[in-house]
Amino acid sequence: MSGELTSLTKYIFLMAFILQIIFGVWFFIAPESWSAITAWPSEDAAGRVLGAAIMVLALGSLLAYRATSWEQVELFVIMQILWNLLGLVAMLWAYATMTLPVIAWLNIGLLALFLVLFLYVYYGAKQ
Repeated sequence: MSGELTSLTKYIFLMAFILQIIFGVWFFIAPESWSAITAWPSEDAAGRVLGAAIMVLALGSLLAYRATSWEQVELFVIMQILWNLLGLVAMLWAYATMTLPVIAWLNIGLLALFLVLFLYVYYGAKQ
């Protein structure tokens, strides 16, 4: 696909940006509050690094939302596919080998949802 991005693709970038900026800032500034609310195992330094990485993805999502052509976003879409795929594998692995709270399924669900959405965008653009 060359030319303009579909409105659905732009909305996917926008949804990703909103969720990534919320969780990224939250994990970066107050990872201990996520642990307190969800009973998630806590490691503040790792939470802050994860928050920083998610904020970088949020910036990429915002820039992709503002882009006008597939060529401008193709690499970022591939990065999002890999992020969501590896994150999903990591979360399922953690859930199988650790005692995690039920909220872990929210993370698993969001990673799976965005993996499917970005795969749809990628393969739709390749047709």
